Amino acid sequence: MNRQSPWHTLLFVLSVLAVLGGISCWPEAWRPDGVKWPNASWLTELQGDDAELAVQPEPEEEEGLKRTEGGEVGLIEFPVGDTLGFAKFARALRSADQQVVRVLHYGDSQIEGDRISADLRDALQRRFGGMGPGLQGMDPFVPMVCVDHRASGNWQRYACFGRPSDREPSGFYGVRGIAHRYQGATASMEFRARTYGYDRVRSAQKLTLFLGPYEGPTEVKVYFEDSLAHIRYYSAGDPSKMEFVAPQPMSRVRVEFNGQSPLWYGAAWDGTRGVAVDNVSMRGADGLGFKRINPPHFVASLRDARPGLVIMQFGGNAVPYFKSAAEVARYGKAFARQIALIQQALPDADVLVVGPSDMAHKVDVAWETYPFVDEVRTALREAAHAQGAAFFDVFAFMGGAGSMSDWAQRNPPLAGADHIHFTPNGARKVGRALALALEQELDRHAPTK
Repeated sequence: MNRQSPWHTLLFVLSVLAVLGGISCWPEAWRPDGVKWPNASWLTELQGDDAELAVQPEPEEEEGLKRTEGGEVGLIEFPVGDTLGFAKFARALRSADQQVVRVLHYGDSQIEGDRISADLRDALQRRFGGMGPGLQGMDPFVPMVCVDHRASGNWQRYACFGRPSDREPSGFYGVRGIAHRYQGATASMEFRARTYGYDRVRSAQKLTLFLGPYEGPTEVKVYFEDSLAHIRYYSAGDPSKMEFVAPQPMSRVRVEFNGQSPLWYGAAWDGTRGVAVDNVSMRGADGLGFKRINPPHFVASLRDARPGLVIMQFGGNAVPYFKSAAEVARYGKAFARQIALIQQALPDADVLVVGPSDMAHKVDVAWETYPFVDEVRTALREAAHAQGAAFFDVFAFMGGAGSMSDWAQRNPPLAGADHIHFTPNGARKVGRALALALEQELDRHAPTK
């Protein structure tokens, strides 16, 4: 048998890679129509998603940006006659060199795992400072990609959305609309930095635990890295917020609980100043669950968090169930009431509504946009503008009806095989567009020299 030399095999592989590399650099205009050729990202795709997340690429071109009535480039739409825009958020950011300014990003499964929020956080933290992944639940339903979030003990989860059996009878959920309580006498939770993701999210310096009514006593031990830093004892009537500050930024924090469990509303892992962006993903939520939270409690929780901007990204979970335009109209009015509740609690914060993406389902053998996606997008825009809030149009940014199928067929794909959720690449594309549009609006409020 004639056996090839390993050097011949290596030479052949290198030759193929060189040819592919050359083809990927050819301008699009030189390529035959209808032929899929490798593009400049083909090497990244061979490495997989984890390797891709470690790369910090340059921002994309301003694809999909359009002119507003005022003539400036932007994707964020403000109500007619609104000349203030995000003046409140811009004013809050002026204090970011002295304290933490929060951005609460509520959304459904489209933002799960820190998708979209991650790119927005990175852009804001690079510009205004800040570190850490922000506010998270005690026991992650779906962990954030950038944080190795571990929990031990028997944690019970309560949510203001989803199944009625998951509700907390008191209606107390904290600012996230999601609460936890551990069963038994002990439990723990831990944040560890991963080796990929944006740099600023990998370490933090301040841990804040938010909790509700309890009888106590409860012992709380906090470890920074591997060293015990704090031991505190709490009994009934103590404050509903615990704060622990490390002497310097740390990549790991662990908390051990011993004693009767109160309701825990979340743990924020932040810097001592700058911007914190909180990814609050509510899988299956339609955005109407905020009214199920005890109103005085929710108002107090929002004011305690003191966000400068609240983002509400919903609509996708409602789309498949609408049968008429009248149902969509009722949904829009109900959503407006959710916006009003947040605005009444936070008169010094801005609100941004992010509309649904295109969504497709199989009709015979073809993928078609769900009925009423456009109507839901319009209903949420009208709800936002009726309340004086801003609107970001993901549906239009993608390309309108049929764009989800197009995104699923891209190379690399920007949407998953379900034609509903974005891939990491697609979520990053939307996240960067949102971050760019927000930065453009903040540039308008930058003080002149």
